[in-house]
Amino acid sequence: MARPKSQDKRRSILAAAIEVIAEQGLSVPTSKIARVAGVSEGSLFTYFETKDTLLNELYLELKAEVRANMLVNYPAQADLKVRARHLWDQYVRLGISHPDKYKVITQLSVSHHIWEQSKRRGMEGYEAVHAMIQELFAYGALKDQPFEFGTALLLSLMNMTIEFIAQHPSEAERFWDAGFTAFWNAVTAP
Repeated sequence: MARPKSQDKRRSILAAAIEVIAEQGLSVPTSKIARVAGVSEGSLFTYFETKDTLLNELYLELKAEVRANMLVNYPAQADLKVRARHLWDQYVRLGISHPDKYKVITQLSVSHHIWEQSKRRGMEGYEAVHAMIQELFAYGALKDQPFEFGTALLLSLMNMTIEFIAQHPSEAERFWDAGFTAFWNAVTAP
């Protein structure tokens, strides 16, 4: 009978993957991830059948964490600007507070290693975010643009804001506010 898999060991492998991928990129060998996790490469493959399996499970773990952070205390009944600012603040805060996780989820989100099924599962639970974004884009300059364009614009501005804050931490508040103001004006201006 096979021994049950240890959740601690699984978490160690995922944490090592975040650390090593943030430092060296997605092409890092699994042997390096295993070494940092303190397990054999064979053990890594006991938990994750292939490297792509590891990357997809890591993607889903990180997407769930981003979702949980964005939706904590989400003011669902507040006006649109308050809801938009909440999501902005939560995403930027996560990117600043956890730069390795931010860097890895950004890489995984555009990686050919992530399966379509994982992308669909990664979007589950974001209904409140999608509804708010659709409401945002129903008016103003982006009303005739595809939803994906507006979402890409939002993510681009959030990511740019995180990068500027990381490079200029003493001006964090300035860039944090300026980024949101630029986004808000872009989507609400006629």
